[in-house]
Amino acid sequence: MVSDSERLLEAERIPGIDSNMSKVVIIGAGLGGLASAVRLANAGFDVRVLEKEPGPGGRCSSLRDRGFRWDIGPTILLFPDVLRALFRDCGADPADYLELSVCDPNYRIHFPDASTLTMSANLRAMQGELERLAPGSFKGYLSFLEHGRAAKETAFSTFLSRTYDSPSQMLGRKELMGIVKTRSYRSLYSVVSGLVDDERVRMALTFQAMYLGLSPYEAPALFGLLPYTEVADGVWYAKGGLGAISEALARLATERGVRIDYGVAAASIAHRGDRASAVVTGSGERVPADVVLANADLPYVRRVMLQRPMKRAKFTSSGLMFFWGATGQFPEVLHHNVFFGRNYAGSFRKIFDEARIPEEPSFYVANPAHSDATIAPEGNSALYVLVPVPHLSERGPDWSDPRTISRVREHVLSRLDRTVASGLAARIEVEHVMTPVDWQRRFSLEHGSAFGLAHTLMQVGALRPPNRDAEVKNLYFVGASTQPATGIPNVLIGAMHVSDRIAREHASARRAEVSA
Repeated sequence: MVSDSERLLEAERIPGIDSNMSKVVIIGAGLGGLASAVRLANAGFDVRVLEKEPGPGGRCSSLRDRGFRWDIGPTILLFPDVLRALFRDCGADPADYLELSVCDPNYRIHFPDASTLTMSANLRAMQGELERLAPGSFKGYLSFLEHGRAAKETAFSTFLSRTYDSPSQMLGRKELMGIVKTRSYRSLYSVVSGLVDDERVRMALTFQAMYLGLSPYEAPALFGLLPYTEVADGVWYAKGGLGAISEALARLATERGVRIDYGVAAASIAHRGDRASAVVTGSGERVPADVVLANADLPYVRRVMLQRPMKRAKFTSSGLMFFWGATGQFPEVLHHNVFFGRNYAGSFRKIFDEARIPEEPSFYVANPAHSDATIAPEGNSALYVLVPVPHLSERGPDWSDPRTISRVREHVLSRLDRTVASGLAARIEVEHVMTPVDWQRRFSLEHGSAFGLAHTLMQVGALRPPNRDAEVKNLYFVGASTQPATGIPNVLIGAMHVSDRIAREHASARRAEVSA
């Protein structure tokens, strides 16, 4: 059976064109920049990538220290067919570059009342777990899966299948029917609440909105596709961590003739009228370009490189990160784990409305050594902790005050010590911390918003910034803050769309020049 993602990927392939080695300069070697570089090189362009970091990946890169390795950003891979298709489209076998495996079970949720729920792609196992936790809830869960299936089909047949240049383009019959079918005019939490009664099950089926840096009380119900996909397709992992995906794409790009310059920061985009002519680096070098593709986060590019800041844009939450290298192993800590604090609704109000850290924040823990022995020195653990926190603002937390971090750190360690990782604090040998300030400084993310622009109803589909600039016609965008959305598969789909668009539009422009 052909999946929705496979059907979308079969529908759009970049044609080879007579580009006469037209020069494309890509700003940033994040996943979107690397995927676009591979596709454009395969289509015949001369591609050069400028990356200010010392290695590839951007937010999807790795942190290494004393034999421990941690992913910096995403740790969960959904829709692996999208990633595999990128390699196959370029004549490569993904198995030669990556070792992908499915996590079983998906993850375990720890509730404030000490109850747990282990989420799985096995429906029989899910029935047992749900009936144990909340008798009678499995029926509502099945109804939710039907909603999630419809949301996934709608997303792949509409919002992920094309690009939009105008909000009016989302008013087509297919788009409007999709919004109605998925009830996306309502929040994810409200739709789930109409299907299941137990508050813990509601939490388990809505927290995935935080994958997008959104509150489930504000996320459109369309994003029910996320928990559905975890069941239908599974939760996937790349050996060595998801940073290995970026390294694999950088290798493939280099093999296809792409030049990647690490440690080179882009400072501005030189343009006259409606045409960009070069990218200017921090050292003053002008890198000539027929096409510029910005993989740096779009709001930053608009404000800093184009002097056209976005107005009234809404941004996602940020994350306080702890990377711990610990002695020994923790068998009760699965590969993926979620710990909910008290007052689920109140915690989101604190983060998104009040710009404060909840008194008992929820958090996520990844323990990849549970599945991958290469991630830490033998017999040890590389723990990744993500605590959702507000993005930077005048009324937000003071990250220069060590007490801001230490209070959250003590809460996380205390909770883990009481539940699944007794004595963890004394076993931490290596520690790194990232705050919203670090997200802003290192990855040029406006307000330190770890996921970029928010995916509110007014910033999805055609209402999200398009992948070509409205004023500079040969300037394009790829990444989390442009269409279609944030997240690894969405960014890879965005790279497919923008690469195809560049190939088509540049070929048309060249033909027009010749005929003139």
